[in-house]
Amino acid sequence: MNTFTACVERGENWWVAQLVEDPGVIVQARRLDQIQEEIRDALALFPELTDSPETAIVHLDLVGEVEQQAQATRDQLAAIREREAHELANMSQHARRLADGGYNYRDIAYLLGITYGRVGQILKAKTSTA
Repeated sequence: MNTFTACVERGENWWVAQLVEDPGVIVQARRLDQIQEEIRDALALFPELTDSPETAIVHLDLVGEVEQQAQATRDQLAAIREREAHELANMSQHARRLADGGYNYRDIAYLLGITYGRVGQILKAKTSTA
């Protein structure tokens, strides 16, 4: 097993995390972004939990409504960015197909809802990577 979950709570000046799989593993850090590495460091002291603590995947379960909402927003934004990347790839394909069909840059721009300059960039990038 190399995936762990830590229950994380904000203290006075520290973040405190307790491993769900072994409640005896408790770490603290000044910043939330340091918690996962602190847990990996602590896992090195418990070889019975994992053979490779440096590659352990640590999921953070934040205590507190606002913290959970912030984390959910971050996850939703990541999903939006992933979808955006997919749609931008589609746009590039559509621009190429339209250009191959004889459409001019301004018509392609209108159809895709972008500037004709952006159409030129997209088509140039597609040509240079082909």
